[in-house]
Amino acid sequence: VEYVKLGDVCELQNGFAFKSNLFKEFGLPIVRITNLDGINVDLTNVTYFDPNDYKTGNPLNFSIEKDDVLIAMSGATTGKIGYYHHDEPAYLNQRVGKFIANKEYLSNRYLFHFILTQTDSLYDLAGGGAQPNLSSNKLKEKILIPLPPLPVQEEIVRILDHFTELTAELTAELTARKQQYEYYRDQLLTFGDD
Repeated sequence: VEYVKLGDVCELQNGFAFKSNLFKEFGLPIVRITNLDGINVDLTNVTYFDPNDYKTGNPLNFSIEKDDVLIAMSGATTGKIGYYHHDEPAYLNQRVGKFIANKEYLSNRYLFHFILTQTDSLYDLAGGGAQPNLSSNKLKEKILIPLPPLPVQEEIVRILDHFTELTAELTAELTARKQQYEYYRDQLLTFGDD
């Protein structure tokens, strides 16, 4: 399998500088670093904006669509990623990057699984320290990605997605068993006055 620079098969778009004083309680959703949970993009606690509030720049050029892969570009969560599963579009805040894969060579879901393996490399590229900061250019130049043909990428994705589902099921089962254990332990070790 050939290894290529990430930048040879993928672009990285940085987010728009939304102004916090213009955040709304409804409107179009803004995906911020806090919405990336390391696997998915969680929209339960998003902020919104009204495009009419912005006279310069066009925040609508920073849309996020289903199956996009996002990455935190700075701060304590630098390198954390999120896969966008939602049908409705959202919009990219500054310091969140969006990978734009060349579909002729690279599957978004394959890219997602690959980036998950690069946590240490991403942290090193960001410079570590108190305020790590990823550079789009460094990321595209320094990260090498194995590039099998698209059908092989899809098979790898199928296998990894299956294991991801199994892991989630096992985690839920272990959590339930732990809660059950704690309940019975507390019942057995709680003694009344009589």
